[in-house]
Amino acid sequence: NYMNSSIIITTYNSSKTIKPVIENFFKILDHNDELIIVDDGSIDNTKNIIKKYNDRRLKLFESNHIGRAKALNLGVINSSGQVVFINDSDDFSNKSRIKNSKYLIEKGYDAVFGKALTFNNFSQESLDNILIKLNNSSDDINKKQEIYILRDRHLFKTLSLHHSSLAIRREKLIEIGLYNEDLDICIDLDLYYRFLTNKLNVCVSNKIFIARHYGDTRFYSSYPKKKYIKNLLKLRKKYRNILKPPMYTYIYDL
Repeated sequence: NYMNSSIIITTYNSSKTIKPVIENFFKILDHNDELIIVDDGSIDNTKNIIKKYNDRRLKLFESNHIGRAKALNLGVINSSGQVVFINDSDDFSNKSRIKNSKYLIEKGYDAVFGKALTFNNFSQESLDNILIKLNNSSDDINKKQEIYILRDRHLFKTLSLHHSSLAIRREKLIEIGLYNEDLDICIDLDLYYRFLTNKLNVCVSNKIFIARHYGDTRFYSSYPKKKYIKNLLKLRKKYRNILKPPMYTYIYDL
């Protein structure tokens, strides 16, 4: 019973990173999977780069600058895969991400996360090295896939989940209301809290699924830090009142 996949990528002025990310997916996707890119009003060359590809698996949706949550929701609504994979426009997935995520979803999990390699530099040499490491991690058959179940205490510690490693049943994501379009930050954390309030069965694999770029293209590098922390604590308080996690997790707020 084959489950087809929809990879959702949102772009905004991603011309420096999107080409190798697209080409990486063309290598690992099956012929009836799809790569959905929602361009959120880029003013650089991003859209022209995407439009050069002639592959029926690639679907581009263009929007005005509507923000990340709305752009992600637009991608999910226009997807047709039974399993939705989230991927940032400067992160890479290995082939075991799709295989291992689907294996766990077929076992009955609603959503799956994996581990990440991290890199800071998008130079060709750095990129070649990280992709070799990522593909080697994919072929590590000696490492047994182990998981832990996502619980409230994990989400009230320092967040260690990687948004770009998320795979989720499409119907479940729609059922819980997609991404919260009223938020401009922490949309991923808000979603994870709602996984728990809606009693989704979510697990985290010990396998490396992605290479995650920590560079100057990241949104939060330009977001005011005080405002970020204030909104983060407000969100934690909201879900603390609902989920009632262990008392010791208050220390992470400090």
